[in-house]
Amino acid sequence: MGRPQTVIVTSNKGGSGKTPLAVALVTWALSRTPPLKVLAVDINHTNQDLFQSLRDIRLDGETGFETAFSLSGLGTAYYLPAGDNLHLVRPSEFRPLSPEQVLGMIRDAPTAYAKENGVAPLEPDLIVVDGNYCFPSYRLSPGTKVDLPPFIFLNIWSITSPHELRIPAAYRKTIGEYRDIFGSPAWDSEMFIHVFSVLEKARGISSEVSRLVRLRREVYTVPGSDDLAALYRRLAESPSHRVSGYSFDQIQREIFSPMLAELESIVLEDPTTYSEDLINARWVERVNAFLTLHKEFPLNVLPLPHYYPFLRKAIIDMILRRDLTVGLVRKMLGSFYDWVTLFLDHYFAT
Repeated sequence: MGRPQTVIVTSNKGGSGKTPLAVALVTWALSRTPPLKVLAVDINHTNQDLFQSLRDIRLDGETGFETAFSLSGLGTAYYLPAGDNLHLVRPSEFRPLSPEQVLGMIRDAPTAYAKENGVAPLEPDLIVVDGNYCFPSYRLSPGTKVDLPPFIFLNIWSITSPHELRIPAAYRKTIGEYRDIFGSPAWDSEMFIHVFSVLEKARGISSEVSRLVRLRREVYTVPGSDDLAALYRRLAESPSHRVSGYSFDQIQREIFSPMLAELESIVLEDPTTYSEDLINARWVERVNAFLTLHKEFPLNVLPLPHYYPFLRKAIIDMILRRDLTVGLVRKMLGSFYDWVTLFLDHYFAT
């Protein structure tokens, strides 16, 4: 890995799993031998769960202290050195930040904190950003200078209707700008990662007991989930399979467009059959067909074939605990962590 890689977790929908994915990424980095140095940036303006969930993790025997400091153009921010290999930062105000402000926080927070506290600044190997933003919201102003390697975006697609499949224009424009900023015509086939996430099944108002039961379950599955999981695992674990990245337009043509046609047809022919299970089964089928056609590990496609109902509870438990360890976080994230690690090991080794 070059230093430092910046990974920004985005989604077109709230509650799609950005924080668990960001936590898994931080945990993966800290679990490597030797562990990577991580700067975790929480810019979520509705809740700062990444910061809160990792603030009491014990890496070097003792946790640090949260300290307020000033950032030019942003105001007060909070910084927490959780250990030699993990520092956390968040703005003090719950408000949206512009992409330039996010970039400033990434670039300036370690130096500003170190200067005010008379310590050496963290030199991270990996920067993880968790934000309540849709990818097109990260459009940088023309001429913005980015003194970092090309950003990596983990974009979680949470598809709830045909309308959400018709939003490529804003994405394509932002992708074009990042290609120009980083001088990389293939940026979207290497750095824009499509994360396809199964939706939570619908529940009635009076189903609190069944909801609690589901939270204890390991996964939800939909038709085709196990087939997709088996196929993806074979592609990830076989050294003989070629690794390829796919442009945004190719993903649109081969996954989104066929799925859009199928869903619109269903809505027109029999709206009563339209459900979360149907949507889940359709995208699982589309990604399965995509992987079957190409027969190679997709560098920028990460399917999550199952829904992990325990993740919400895991993040809440992490926030409430005062004795977290990296090993315990891995255990709390369970099979979700194992699945994300399968992708990360392959992606960063390529």
